[in-house]
Amino acid sequence: MKKIILFTNMTSIKKHWQNALFGKYLTVSIDSFDALTNYLKATEEDIIIMLDELSVSDIDDSLLKLEPYHNATILIFHSLPEVHHAAQLLKQGIKGYENSYIAKENLLTMLKGIENGYRWLFTDLTNFVINKYVQTIDKREPEFLHLLTQKEKDIALMIADGYSNKEIAKKQKIALSTVKGHIRHIFEKAGVSDRISLALQFR
Repeated sequence: MKKIILFTNMTSIKKHWQNALFGKYLTVSIDSFDALTNYLKATEEDIIIMLDELSVSDIDDSLLKLEPYHNATILIFHSLPEVHHAAQLLKQGIKGYENSYIAKENLLTMLKGIENGYRWLFTDLTNFVINKYVQTIDKREPEFLHLLTQKEKDIALMIADGYSNKEIAKKQKIALSTVKGHIRHIFEKAGVSDRISLALQFR
């Protein structure tokens, strides 16, 4: 069973994470940065760190101090995630950024994606990254496109343009749950697990 370090000094966040991960992952709770680095010095196993940003005084300095530990995959959590700040943190090597109180099923999906080598960004940040760095005017047609239904093609193109699920539902005049179902099928046919990877297929 994969081990995860829960780094937070917020009792409510720690309990939320522990309840969500119970039975799925081995968790080690740490609330002191010195204790965190000492733990990393003593282990060579690959480990995921769920780091509550509000539990450190300087996130940039903290990430700099964690750089030498190549066996550690760092995920940042914040109770009020902010797009532009998160975009800056991505440049510092973090693999994920999310709301501290992310729903259990989404957290487990996030961790599964991280273990498979993907990055995980909260929805608003994903759309920001697509719009700022991925979106192109002249899209080439990716190979998987012929596998999609017309509705799936329309939605795939909207994802590549940075539309959110709610925006897609409104424009397509379909339920949000229907949009999510279409996106799940699109990801399966495209062989991707996140919106940015899908958008990159059109470059």
